[in-house]
Amino acid sequence: MLLALDVGNSAVKAGLFSGDELVRVFSVDPPDADATDASYWRAELDSALADATVEHAGLVSVVPARTDAVARGLRGVVDAPLTIVAPEMALPFTLDYDTPDTLGTDRLAAAAAGWTRYGRDASRSVIVVDAGTAVNYEVVHRNGTYRGGAIGPGAVLMRNALQAGTAQLPDVPLHLPETPVGPSTRTALQSGILWGLIDSVQGMAARLAAQLPDAPRLVLTGGWSNPLIDHLEIEATHAPHLVLRGVRLLAEKNRA
Repeated sequence: MLLALDVGNSAVKAGLFSGDELVRVFSVDPPDADATDASYWRAELDSALADATVEHAGLVSVVPARTDAVARGLRGVVDAPLTIVAPEMALPFTLDYDTPDTLGTDRLAAAAAGWTRYGRDASRSVIVVDAGTAVNYEVVHRNGTYRGGAIGPGAVLMRNALQAGTAQLPDVPLHLPETPVGPSTRTALQSGILWGLIDSVQGMAARLAAQLPDAPRLVLTGGWSNPLIDHLEIEATHAPHLVLRGVRLLAEKNRA
């Protein structure tokens, strides 16, 4: 099997692939203490992979301080080559980005999987929206060129900013209220955060689409993609675990 790892801000998400079939998904939360302790990741991955035979692994990370610890922990569990995704590797599209050294590899993986699965064969532009801690927008032109995109705050970041930056606004659970008119401070916050997220994604997707020569395929992924797919007023495709699929694709493409 191929193991795909996505080292994120809130957790390390992982997927086991048999060929291009995703057969299992799991996640490992960081420790309360030192997240750069390789022994912690080794123990957690050893438990999660006890019944799996891993022949190859791929990794993307948005937490540089954690990347080495997770990689060292993995090497203590499986005897398999590890491909760490980077912008300079072979890609399924042409990279047209001014600062590739700052391009998040999770963004690269999402764009690669979105283009390969939904745009390349039809020569159709693709916009991928990965709604997690941040909301990442990736734009791939129908000619097979990655053009860049946009980055905005996710729902949790918006809630945390409101709580930290004001004196009287409380912490609230992130549940979408039935109506955008909040009859209490709690529901008003929920409405502003979650309906605001939905409207911002819809507006940004339209703004990005206007820069393309065709009607692009809109693809949604990430932890907050479920409320988006249910409430957007534009056509979109839901593709859970798209980043993991992109890690598998790029790891296979660049396997030594």
